[in-house]
Amino acid sequence: MNRVHFTLIVLASATFGSLYAMVRLRSELPATEEELVIIEGSTKHIVTPEMAGASRAMLDRPAPNFSKAATDGKTYRLEEMLRNGLVILTFVKEGCPCSDAAQPFFNELHAAYPRVSIRGVINVAAEPAKRWADKFHVTYPLLLDPNEELVRDYGVENSAYVVLIGSNGEIAKHWPGYSESMLRELGSLTAKMTGSPEKSLSFADAPTDLYTGCPYDL
Repeated sequence: MNRVHFTLIVLASATFGSLYAMVRLRSELPATEEELVIIEGSTKHIVTPEMAGASRAMLDRPAPNFSKAATDGKTYRLEEMLRNGLVILTFVKEGCPCSDAAQPFFNELHAAYPRVSIRGVINVAAEPAKRWADKFHVTYPLLLDPNEELVRDYGVENSAYVVLIGSNGEIAKHWPGYSESMLRELGSLTAKMTGSPEKSLSFADAPTDLYTGCPYDL
């Protein structure tokens, strides 16, 4: 073997060794910050037995009255809304991925039962609320609750809570989160309580377990 061939072999071996070391080092390094954000974003908040019990305790209570400005420029009063039938409140925390994920299901419900008063309750003022509504294509008004008054009045701990208020002004259902079966129950109750034919709704992308959202700063 001449010197040229020997030199080429040595260089090739060194290059391969360096590449192998780089691959090993990369595989052994901890996940990058970007990857951690992705993992954190996939975290789900399971409803606890305590939360479920607190929600059950809210049933059949008179729904706290309110008068709130909304993203459509109107002011909504519960007593006036109830004259048209039941009211559904879905609680939103701006910046919470759980609220973002749940929102499309309420668009679907609103499209199926357009005469039902579905209102989001969002914990920010008008401008950030409108930005959130535009970003996630919200088709129903959002009640502005920057001081989280409705959050407290309705016994809400986290975002993604849903409250169904009957036309009699009482809390008919109080869910501490959402899931496929919960959304189906909400759709079924909405049809039953309004005397409407039940619509076929697809909530296949909703979680199987009952997930709640991000905690409010109460």
